[in-house]
Parts: sequence; structure tokens; C-alpha cells
Amino acid sequence: MHNRPRRPALACGALVLLACTAIAQGPALTTPPAATGEIRVTVTGFKDEKGQALVSLFLNDKGWPNDHALAFSSVVLPIQNNQAVATFENVPAGSFAVSAYHDENGNRKLDTRMFGIPKEAYGFSRDARGTFGAPSFDAARLELAPADSTSIPIKVH
Repeated sequence: MHNRPRRPALACGALVLLACTAIAQGPALTTPPAATGEIRVTVTGFKDEKGQALVSLFLNDKGWPNDHALAFSSVVLPIQNNQAVATFENVPAGSFAVSAYHDENGNRKLDTRMFGIPKEAYGFSRDARGTFGAPSFDAARLELAPADSTSIPIKVH
């Protein structure tokens, strides 16, 4: 039999625990902040100043164009001089599309007639138009470059 000195079990277990913790944490990695920009939307074409303008910015087709809860950001604005101006800050670089409408009665939805024909004026980025219903997200899509600031016009019809 060999007489080897025994290491205390606690000390050995503590070393293994420290090594595992160091490996699990790995080197400290930091993710750089995402590149963002600003989009300024000027909506024109309102027949009068009653009610309000509702402008929504979407980053993808989820909820496009009317589900404001799924938009990146939505704002309700007063109409002054038959126009409304929305500024969206910290918008991630990449694709986006904007929808706008004249919420004449303040109910925060686009009112429609029979067969879904809108009663209130509406418009989209790139002046996109749909055949039956709203245009696709891709038809209204624009691109925002990193750290860019852009202005887009929308005319409601």
C-alpha cells in the first residue's frame, strides 16, 4: 500500500466548482447597440382638421397595416393646417412601412362601409395602393440605413 497524502474533499470540490463557473461564464462578451435612426412622416391631404391622425410604423408584415398593437410605434396626432407630422426615434435600421389615416370620429380605428370600403381617408408609405384592400407590406416598404434620418410624405385619400 502506498501512503499518499489525502486532499481534503472540500478543497478539491471548490476548485472544480470555480473552474466550471469560469468556463460557463466564458469571456465577457458585449453586444454593440443596434444601429438606429429617425423617421419623420408628414401626412397631408386631410379634408379638414376635425378628429385626429393615426400614424403607425411597422418593421414587418405582422399586423400590417391596421393592428397598431403590433406596430413598432403608433402615434395619435392633431391635424393642423391640414397636415400631421410624426417623428419616430430609435428605429432599428432595415425595412419599415408606414400607414396613416384620418380618424375623424376619434375611435382609433379606420371606419369602413359595406364590403370593407374605408369611410375615412388613409394612405401608406411609397403611396402604395392595394387592389382589393390594403397594399402589402412589401408594396409600402422602405429601408432605413444605420444612423440615418429620413423624411417621408404620405397623402391620405
